Amino acid sequence: MEILEKAKTLFTQPLSLDGLRRLDQLERQAKGEERMYIGLLWDAAYAAVDPIVLQQARVEGLL
Repeated sequence: MEILEKAKTLFTQPLSLDGLRRLDQLERQAKGEERMYIGLLWDAAYAAVDPIVLQQARVEGLL
């Protein structure tokens, strides 16, 4: 679950668009249960990120 730990560290600071990109990359790298758990972190990302950053993420297709 090494990739999951990397994903969790993204939440130690306010999430930026780069942070959301990194979360997406980590989710794509993970497999099995680890991928599922990283997928669940998206709910926390939606709640924590600035609405402007959310809009930018939608434009990029991250959401």
